[in-house]
Amino acid sequence: MNVALKAENKNLLISRYQTAGEIAATILKAIEMSKQASDYIAPKFYNEDRIKTAKLIFYFCKNAIPYKKENAQRQTAKTVSRILQDAQLKGGDCKHYATISAAICKSLNIPVKLRLISQNYYDTSPTHIYCVAKINNKDIIIDAVLKNFNEEARYNYKYDIKL
Repeated sequence: MNVALKAENKNLLISRYQTAGEIAATILKAIEMSKQASDYIAPKFYNEDRIKTAKLIFYFCKNAIPYKKENAQRQTAKTVSRILQDAQLKGGDCKHYATISAAICKSLNIPVKLRLISQNYYDTSPTHIYCVAKINNKDIIIDAVLKNFNEEARYNYKYDIKL
């Protein structure tokens, strides 16, 4: 295994109470810690057509990392290397898809942000996160939790974090 993809044997436990803000901050830290690994794998997703690049990232996450929702009391953020190493045994959830998608986009100089949403009409607290790439002045959704590329979940509240 390439040294850039070798995972350290640790997960980043988000916090004791795991608020949406703490989750987002820990994901941002995981993305930054993933620079070497994402720089190494990003060229495999490169296409002159950046929308095709985003689509390749979406299908990679969808096919290589089985969706498995984490326990609400034990949410983790993982580096790209850890996500890839854990993929078949432990799968990943929206946080892990957002991390790997955003890290690869950053490595390919595609402007990107994380979008946190709440689908609850009475609660603004986010319950889902995904990557939004800015391509040709349009938001392109990379959310491997959903069935289709560039599909966005319905939401009542959203919060964007630019990277």
